[in-house]
Amino acid sequence: MSVPQIAFPLGGSRFRLEQVELGSISVIRVVDQTAVGMFALEFDEATLTIRSLCIDAAHRGYGAGSEAAQLLVAAAEAAGYFTIRAWAHPNLGLSAYFWGRMGLCPLHGEGPEGGIWYERMVGELE
Repeated sequence: MSVPQIAFPLGGSRFRLEQVELGSISVIRVVDQTAVGMFALEFDEATLTIRSLCIDAAHRGYGAGSEAAQLLVAAAEAAGYFTIRAWAHPNLGLSAYFWGRMGLCPLHGEGPEGGIWYERMVGELE
């Protein structure tokens, strides 16, 4: 099995995603080309793991994280990933709520550093 490829850049209505390097994705505000955040990703043949999504503090609350996550999830589905995983930090309660809103479900048991893994099954293994 080969690793599915997501075609960057991904364009949304207000934000776009650009690959900086493998596993590092920048969130860019379209209107002024400002970088407002970053994803850290890991890839394997069946799973896209979102290690982190961090929107700069000055740009939070304007939908950048939501639009960026929706773009990435949709692109991962289209590329053929079977599973999308994201981690909610134990000290950042809003991240648990956020990944649930993005269509990922919490997994039972403790995740890294006491956090929670969220997962969405989107395809079928070949």
